[in-house]
Amino acid sequence: MTMQSLPASEFLDGPVAPHGFAEHITGEGDGRALVAFDPVDHRLNQELALSLLSALGPVLAVYPADGCWSSLKVRTEADPGRTHGTGENRLHVDLVDRDLIPRYIALYCERDDPAGGGASALADLWAAAAELSDAERALLQQPVFRYWTDEGVHGVGRGLERFAVLPEQLEPGLPIRFTSKMHPHLLRGELVDGTDADRQEAATAFGALAEAVLRHRAEIRLRPGQLLVFDQLHWAHGRMPLGEGQETIEPGQRRLLRQTYVQGGTR
Repeated sequence: MTMQSLPASEFLDGPVAPHGFAEHITGEGDGRALVAFDPVDHRLNQELALSLLSALGPVLAVYPADGCWSSLKVRTEADPGRTHGTGENRLHVDLVDRDLIPRYIALYCERDDPAGGGASALADLWAAAAELSDAERALLQQPVFRYWTDEGVHGVGRGLERFAVLPEQLEPGLPIRFTSKMHPHLLRGELVDGTDADRQEAATAFGALAEAVLRHRAEIRLRPGQLLVFDQLHWAHGRMPLGEGQETIEPGQRRLLRQTYVQGGTR
């Protein structure tokens, strides 16, 4: 992924800061930014990052016990494909079934992977959806899909019993409710009601979207002090596998990201 790393001072200093940062994200940009802080004081950097993010909207404590920043630690005993695992965490949108999906996600890197892996992945959902046929889009615009809801979360509205994967129009503020983890369940005839033919058509259309999203995946390996911010109504995200031998790395030396959410304008 080609993203220019911009010094944080560009957005923290000057008469328009931090609104200049919001304009960079929401204006003529593509809904993402990579900001570089001096990696000497991570706590201070995270406080400064919150001042930038607040220009986009309310910063959320989705998991109240964590406060604004949740810790994305590496645990070798975790499911490899989940948040704290060591394998690939496939492309997805967080809180996909909530009626108030947080619009922005920020990832701050305190430690990168000493074994050289763990790149963050982003994929352009709009570009992927544009590759679908009219029939595939029409199927995915039907509010017939469901997914397991996250419990104990706040500020993200209620869980939807049924939802459409694609909005009727691809416009800023309208969510694409996509997670790669839906596809295996759809192939087994789960997550959609109806006849066997209905479920098969839904699985096929979703599979076409999943393949297109993967074609638009790019990777960026965050370095200490870097803050990646993206509009998750436009960009799916994930994690590439960490380097081998994580069990030989002390827990306090493994990759560590901090994550927070911003409830920007959604429709």
